[in-house]
Amino acid sequence: MNNNLREKMSYIKGLAEGLGLQKEDTKEAKILTNIIELLDDVVDALEVLENSQAEQDDYLDALDEDLSELQNEIYGEDEDDDETNYVEVTCPHCHETVYFDEQMFEEEDDIICPNCKQPIYEEGEEDSEEEGGE
Repeated sequence: MNNNLREKMSYIKGLAEGLGLQKEDTKEAKILTNIIELLDDVVDALEVLENSQAEQDDYLDALDEDLSELQNEIYGEDEDDDETNYVEVTCPHCHETVYFDEQMFEEEDDIICPNCKQPIYEEGEEDSEEEGGE
């Protein structure tokens, strides 16, 4: 972006030199010369800001990568986060609808309601229901 501004600034300076504004001692020439110098300073300041912003972006990208690596080391890689399935269950005690991670049914012996703290499913309950259903 600043290359385009720098080119335009050079063009304006060239026009001013072609008109001989620096050599003229009129009020208008002084004003235009000062405006051109001010614009040149603004373009310089924008270049500095753009370079600084680019450095900050690079630094933030590196920091983000470092943080991601650190999170993976501490918490492990969680590639299955996008594939988490939830099961909707109505508690037989408080009749509230709660949601559990599907893996809890495979890993936990007893499933406890987070609202009333009563067991929703107890170990062996599913086995007795399956036997009674046959």
